[in-house]
Amino acid sequence: MYDMSQPNETPGKCGKCKGSGTYSWGTILNGVPKHSGPCHSCGGKGHQTAEDIARDKAYNRHKVNSMGWG
Repeated sequence: MYDMSQPNETPGKCGKCKGSGTYSWGTILNGVPKHSGPCHSCGGKGHQTAEDIARDKAYNRHKVNSMGWG
């Protein structure tokens, strides 16, 4: 499975990692997620720039087309 990037509508706090710079997924046990890593939507900065948004949208289009969904 592929986790699509989540571009914001406008530059600002990253909607995917909620500003932490770290994206977490999976089970949370005692407040600690099983999986985590740098957020690819914002590049681990916690906020998205216009360049990040453009990159995310372009990559999502590319990924959808390469998987035969588009």
